[in-house]
Amino acid sequence: MLSRHESYCDPGVDYEAMSAQKNAPRWIKALKKIGQLPVTKPALA
Repeated sequence: MLSRHESYCDPGVDYEAMSAQKNAPRWIKALKKIGQLPVTKPALA
């Protein structure tokens, strides 16, 4: 790992999900600002 200059990637961690969770509020705010946030209808129970 050190000789190949690679970062450690823990196989038990979902890095994509962590990134999405961290950045989602910023993405939603940006979409609302430009008027592109899709309007969702509540599910019928």
